[in-house]
Amino acid sequence: MRIVIMETGSFGVPTVKRLYESNHEIIALVTQPQPEPKPGREPLPEPEIVRLAQANGTPILRFPQIKAPEAVEQLQSLNADIFFICDYGQILSKEGIQAARLGGINLHGSILPRYRGSAPVQWTLFNGDKIAGATVIHITPEVDAGPMLSVVKTEVGEDETADLLEARLAELGAPEVLKALNALEHDPEHIMTAVIQDHAQACGAPKLKKHMAMIDWSASAVEIRNKIRAFEPWPRTFTTWQKSPKKPPMRLIILPVPEILSMEVPEGTLPGTILAAGEILAVATGNGVLGIRRIQPAGKKPQSISDFLCGNPIQPGHRFD
Repeated sequence: MRIVIMETGSFGVPTVKRLYESNHEIIALVTQPQPEPKPGREPLPEPEIVRLAQANGTPILRFPQIKAPEAVEQLQSLNADIFFICDYGQILSKEGIQAARLGGINLHGSILPRYRGSAPVQWTLFNGDKIAGATVIHITPEVDAGPMLSVVKTEVGEDETADLLEARLAELGAPEVLKALNALEHDPEHIMTAVIQDHAQACGAPKLKKHMAMIDWSASAVEIRNKIRAFEPWPRTFTTWQKSPKKPPMRLIILPVPEILSMEVPEGTLPGTILAAGEILAVATGNGVLGIRRIQPAGKKPQSISDFLCGNPIQPGHRFD
């Protein structure tokens, strides 16, 4: 089949690599325009998907607005059999989807209808789910709501962070996309047998924001640990510590993955209180004690707790804000 790839991120890269090795033909890559560099800064490097397309001699198209009539017209001129849309960053109109003979399919990083949106892997970890997955859907104008062609599931690792889980789901989802494409090639009506999502069970997975990364120590140790895993490598969870009354609070990034030392906190201890400081910082939470082994002060490199304590005399009884 003649396939147009629509991608800007990296989640679909394992799938695209397999497509280049298959009997299918990738006729174009549609990706987001590169942002203009800030004054005095070097241009940002091209995304991995662009470098992959360039290495294979694939034409690259960049539309500021994919819904614009001229963009839809150019998509129609490609005479594609199907679009593979993954981590693209724009939403196609109904006319855009219909520009390919069979419309489009998408690989999404959750077990739909759970976690529709731009950060499904992160919210899977944030909520402490034990099972994660990837779903291949047939594209509809409503985001992540199309009929499901395939679902693959996997257990979530106890210490798995968002970047690691996302990479693993991308690999697990790749063969599922190939299966769906091969099925559609031999039987275009295969779309009709796709499983309709239960829209009543849908929940969102909105994009993460920097302000969401601050730790609320009144949450439980389990919840804070899950948040740290979910927000790695971006935007990274942090707390603040007042080293001196005369200095502004120090911003400290908590590096993954802290351990839960206990589910009991000494009676009367306020959340965020340091209980012990040595190779590990033991910090009281709203329910449980979290053990931190590595930390990163703002503007500095990650370091062990023992190294951090050399110039920052945190003591039991001090508190993180």
